[in-house]
Amino acid sequence: MIDEKFVSGFVDYLKTAKNQNLNKNRESDYLAQNTQNKLCSKLNTVLKKAVREKIISENPLDYIDRKDLPKTDPATREYLTVEELKKLIDTDCKNEHVKRAFLFCCLTGLRFSDVSNIRWQNFSLNNSGAYELRFRMQKNKKDIVIQISNEATKWLPEKGEPTDKVFKLSKNEAVNPILSEWVEAAGINKDITFHCSRHTAATLNLSLGVPVAVVSKLMGHSKIATTEIYAKIVDKAQRAAVDKQDGLFD
Repeated sequence: MIDEKFVSGFVDYLKTAKNQNLNKNRESDYLAQNTQNKLCSKLNTVLKKAVREKIISENPLDYIDRKDLPKTDPATREYLTVEELKKLIDTDCKNEHVKRAFLFCCLTGLRFSDVSNIRWQNFSLNNSGAYELRFRMQKNKKDIVIQISNEATKWLPEKGEPTDKVFKLSKNEAVNPILSEWVEAAGINKDITFHCSRHTAATLNLSLGVPVAVVSKLMGHSKIATTEIYAKIVDKAQRAAVDKQDGLFD
């Protein structure tokens, strides 16, 4: 029976569940806080649909105290530095479309669900002759226009027909192992998934001095508070860099 007791038990299970992803770089044998939060959100989505379809009369998750639910941990949002991006550029990847798409997303902030579906007809030239990309985001069905830098344009493959997909990518689950192999070959000791390209785009733009409000628009964030999480990550990284000067002349 799907009731408050069942949901409470599921939440408790998440907090002690073992991580079955055999990644040698993981810091813990247990599910990451962000993974717990994501799985809990998926359960909430299913329960809401069940209520709408009158399979259950109410969502038992609504009766769980918010403070008892798994929270996201912004500090664990993995991203790549400029130096690490340079290493990837100089390292061969066994799938050229994965390499191009990932680097393109590191500069534009597109999600995998969007970059795997954009077509050449979504691109156009603005008044200055630079590319801009118009498409509807898969996640929230919001129409968005993104200005594409010349650096990002370099990673576009050879142009095809207007209705052709720009990047020929398989499912995300198949792309991530290719990505992990490429990252390891580049000598980068980080647990990088395709979604980390989006984190990279946000932190990269903020570290270059782009205002938070502008980055928020570039990323298609519905709330500026989401972008501010990345600003805190950048501030923390900059503080760590400055702290390395301590004792330099002792």
